[in-house]
This record gives sequence, C-alpha cells and structure tokens, in this order.
Amino acid sequence: MKYPDTRIILFNVAGALVTFAALVAVLRSFVFTPSVAPCTERYPAGTIFALERGGALLTSADLQARLGGKDVGLGDNVEIARVKGGPAPVALGVHLAKGSASPHAPAATKGGVSFPWEPRAIQGKAAACLAYSVLLPADFDFHRGGVLPGIHGAEASGETQDGFTAQLAWRRNGRGSVTNHVVQGDRRTGSAEMPAFDLATGRWIKLEQEVVLNTPKQADGVLRVWVDGKLALEAGDMAYRSRPEVTITGIGADVFYGGEDAAGGAPKAATVWVSPFEMRWK
Repeated sequence: MKYPDTRIILFNVAGALVTFAALVAVLRSFVFTPSVAPCTERYPAGTIFALERGGALLTSADLQARLGGKDVGLGDNVEIARVKGGPAPVALGVHLAKGSASPHAPAATKGGVSFPWEPRAIQGKAAACLAYSVLLPADFDFHRGGVLPGIHGAEASGETQDGFTAQLAWRRNGRGSVTNHVVQGDRRTGSAEMPAFDLATGRWIKLEQEVVLNTPKQADGVLRVWVDGKLALEAGDMAYRSRPEVTITGIGADVFYGGEDAAGGAPKAATVWVSPFEMRWK
C-alpha cells in the first residue's frame, strides 16, 4: 500500500491553518470593534495648566491674574495644594458648599468654580485632546448631577456667538457623560445627552476627551472619552459647527453641581480635586 508523501500532508495542513486563521480574523472584525488608543498617545504637541512656578505653589490670585478676571468662584471656592499619591504633585481643590449650585446662578448659593483656559497654541485647531484626573470623595453624593471641565470652541473673530461646548459631567447614581451645547446664529440647540459611563469615587480617575470638529454643515464630527485609559464613549456623528470659522478655543474649567436652584445644589459639602489640565493637538 502506497502512503501519501509526508511533504504533501504538511503542505495541506499548513494551508488549512492559514485559511482557518484568515477566517478567524474576518469573524473577529465583525464581532470585535478595535479600541481607539487614548488621545494623549496620538496627539504629539501639548501644554499644561501649571499650578506652581519655580517650585512654589500658585495662589488663586495668581490664577485670577493669569485669566484676566474671567473666572467665577476661583477666589472663594478653590485651593491649590500638594497632594500625596495623586497623578501630579499639585492639584486644585474645588469646594462645593452645602446647597450651592452653579456659580453663575442668580438665586441659589453660588458654589464651585468656572473659568476658561484658552492656550494660544490651540486657537484655530479643528481637533484637540483634553486630559486631567479627578478625585471624587468616597462618600460623594451625585444627586441630580454636575459639570466637569470639557472642550469648547467659538468663532475666533468674536463677531458672532457661534460656538459649542462639549462638557464632561457627572450624573445620578455614579454615572458620567458629556453634555453638548451648540450655538449657530440665532439657533441654540438644547443639551444633547450622550451615553453614560461609570465614575469611581474615593480614588483618582483619569479622564481624556477628544473632539474632532465636523465638516461644516455635515454631521461627521467625533467625540470620544476614555476613563483610566479605556474607551468609555464614542460618537462619530457630531455637528459642532456650520461654518469653518468656528474652531476649538480651549476648555471650560467648570466644577459645580448643575442647576440654578437649591433643589439641584450640593446635598452636602464636598471637595472635588482636579489635577492640572493638559491640552494636546496635532
């Protein structure tokens, strides 16, 4: 009896393995969506909102002078301190008094902080990356929700009010999300809520946000959020602008309970710690 040539058998086995591997790769492409690397790994240039100079801590007054008086709550509700075991040696402590809501609120007790950070190098960009870490107290009460720093943009000339805000936020029951506001001419869109993700308390968590502006008048903009390096939110159908003059201008450094009345304010006093902001671009 004549047996098949060993070389032919090995060749056939090798061919079958290659075919099987190709099929597995095709099936994986349908079943698994490749995760996008955090934006800090893909945006090469960047700058940091420094909280110390020459080894000395800055004060709230120093930050106010840097910001040209555009802040609300910085002098009353913020401390700059050295922290142990954090992602950076220095952090901002934002105090949220019991019952306080937005520092812009006309009636409720004003709490938290709100100021713009607009690095010159980011002006005119159509894509940007924001990164910072936040420490919510272990007993933090999410209540009805509140806001965290997020990317914003506007028309550089300032001739119109056109612009957008992609604000990170905390929601009820330990969840996080992004609220989008867009202004185009006389039309202002309501808050567009995105899918939620979990926000841990009692430890530092790193948040990274990527915004890629849409082609004017097309819904092809991109919004992504990573929590501790894992992609938590992704949308590729965003419409941030209708004209090319609207570009990224910086971030809204906001930390406060949402709403403008006591019902949505802080149910108890709390301090939220935030590391120095980092903005990156291509």
